[in-house]
Amino acid sequence: MKKVILLAVVLLSMSCNDSERYKDIVGEWECVNWISVGSSENKCDDNVYFKFNQDKTYASKIGGDDATGVFKIANGLLYSTPEDRMEIAVEINVLNPDTLQFTMSRSGNKEVLTLLKKD
Repeated sequence: MKKVILLAVVLLSMSCNDSERYKDIVGEWECVNWISVGSSENKCDDNVYFKFNQDKTYASKIGGDDATGVFKIANGLLYSTPEDRMEIAVEINVLNPDTLQFTMSRSGNKEVLTLLKKD
């Protein structure tokens, strides 16, 4: 019985946490730092942009690649599913009202992307 109660408390706290994360992620975000763990080169170059909407849709621009689709947040991960593509998951390191930072793997290389919310 104690295990069931503990599991219920954990699940409830996670769902509350995810609700807060949805509130924080809504808005427009611009890249300030995009670092491959193996190098110190910042790859932002004013070419990374995300917009997350309350209806859990998003638009993004990374380099010359524009995408739109749907997203969800679960268990510390941000899942995005671009139209006509497979789901992508990144690990959320920081998500608060003005900063979004996540770790991703591109071609097997660990990269950390930091975005700031536009005013």
